[in-house]
Amino acid sequence: MYDLVSVTDRQVLPEDSRVLREAALRGSVYVHWPNDRPWLEQIEGIGDPLRRLQGMKKRGSLAPIARGRWIVMPPGASTVSQAAPPPILLAALLDGRAEWYLGFLSALIDHGLTDIDSETLYVAVRGRSIPSTLTAGGRTVRVVRLVRADDWAGVERLRAQGRIFTYRSDIERTLLDTLDHPKMCGPAEVWVRAWGRAASEERLDVGRLFDYVEQRNAAVQARCAYWLRELGQTRSARRIMHALGGRMTGARPLDASRSFGEGPWPRDRETGLVLNMPQETIDGWLEYGK
Repeated sequence: MYDLVSVTDRQVLPEDSRVLREAALRGSVYVHWPNDRPWLEQIEGIGDPLRRLQGMKKRGSLAPIARGRWIVMPPGASTVSQAAPPPILLAALLDGRAEWYLGFLSALIDHGLTDIDSETLYVAVRGRSIPSTLTAGGRTVRVVRLVRADDWAGVERLRAQGRIFTYRSDIERTLLDTLDHPKMCGPAEVWVRAWGRAASEERLDVGRLFDYVEQRNAAVQARCAYWLRELGQTRSARRIMHALGGRMTGARPLDASRSFGEGPWPRDRETGLVLNMPQETIDGWLEYGK
């Protein structure tokens, strides 16, 4: 409901201007309550800070994005989506609630590893319970809650605007996430082609990938070894399998989303994975990514 805000008539009282001026000086385009209470209480003549914020919302200079969170509405903006780009909306929505990063299909798009686009934003969070679906600026936000032990390696901190920072998985972490949560990364052809494009454009740091994959489960490690082998990185693939202690046992699929159905499928000799994707399809997708 927060994303349907439309402001056509806006009244800015002198006291409201003091709040907006202080937010601008702090390089912030959103206000959090009660996080921002200390500096709001230092502004003279605005009365009760929370009541002031609620009044500013009614008068159109602030727009709610979540409970206790408002976006500053700049001149000319009539909706939340016009007020700030998606990275800032995500920061306004999630900062202080959980550690987070833009990832999965959104990161593939952001890194230029796919040519498709998506109105849905995909983020990973950890630390606190966050609903699996949120909205920001009229766009659906799909949330993946990470519960595994993870030192957050590969999460980039990027300056969005002023003192506002946003977070995104780097290329190597993004590619590993396609093996862990493929359903969040678009159709299988999208993320498989992304592996091919990253390698062909020499944007894939295999050493960094090896460091990251050690934190993932055995199935993800074996899948990573498989895709590296398919991309011609045979030595690195064998290194991962050696560290893993040998080929997989059990019915661990190459494609965790099982987008091609249940099979029957052959087993890969080197990794032990069930190859639940047709080899000719894999070859075609990887060739397309080059």
